[in-house]
Amino acid sequence: MIKTAFMLASAVFSGYSHADSFEGCYSRTDKITSATPMLNDDGSESDERFKLKTSYINIFKKDDKYFTEGLIWGFNFHICTITAPLEGAAEPLPLVLKGKKLVFEEQEPEYDINCKFELEFDENGLNIMDENYHCSNYMFYCGVHASVNNIQLVKTSKGCN
Repeated sequence: MIKTAFMLASAVFSGYSHADSFEGCYSRTDKITSATPMLNDDGSESDERFKLKTSYINIFKKDDKYFTEGLIWGFNFHICTITAPLEGAAEPLPLVLKGKKLVFEEQEPEYDINCKFELEFDENGLNIMDENYHCSNYMFYCGVHASVNNIQLVKTSKGCN
């Protein structure tokens, strides 16, 4: 009887525990290649053409709403900063839970902008999608060689920094 009650409770609350697991830091470290010679600390040219940099997304809840902020590294040390698209302010990006995805959508028809930023979760971590690149190009602060489409990050127990 107790075992049956436990299994029933697990089935009822499993959706909530899965949703709670979205919160946390997701990251990966990549070799970022420079298109120009890098410099040593003394100002001389280095033989190195890359440095290790960590991209991350931090997902958290506040008042039962999801938010994220993060930084994605691209080629030639270009970055994409993920925050709410507000001029002059750096606020976390609000997200809406849709099925097993967290989503941010913004449309500006007068400028032909249709941003759909999706965070999809699987057993490997987090997949970030911006299929038409409208979020990277118009909503977030992204360098020309950085985007938020088709990025895979792994959940880490270390915090985002």
